[in-house]
Amino acid sequence: MRKIIKRYTGNEKGSQTIEFVAIFPLLIFAIFFVWQVSLVAYALVVTEAAARDGARAAAVEGDYVQAVENSAVGLQLAGTPTRSIGSSGYGEEVTVTVVTKVPFIQMPILNNLDQNITRSVTMPYEGESD
Repeated sequence: MRKIIKRYTGNEKGSQTIEFVAIFPLLIFAIFFVWQVSLVAYALVVTEAAARDGARAAAVEGDYVQAVENSAVGLQLAGTPTRSIGSSGYGEEVTVTVVTKVPFIQMPILNNLDQNITRSVTMPYEGESD
């Protein structure tokens, strides 16, 4: 009986497979996490650039909505970009605010994760005063 027990306790056949099966879900989760972080970073950078392009167009009385839509490649806008003209110590300024939706990886466990990114950019207004 001792020989049989000793034979099975000393046998490490299949241990690598069991370790792989135990680690595999964590590896997949880590890959999805890195991918999601890169999507959020992409959304931040593109939203900021879209707001900047919209503010440039609005500063010279151009079509700022079209400029934002052209610049926000790969992102869904959460509403129409807004423009406001104000005054500061430096003169008149135009501010464009852009709101985009953060793209999320669709997973069965995580759903309804609607998050928005809002960015505003202010530039000197070069158009005619109202």
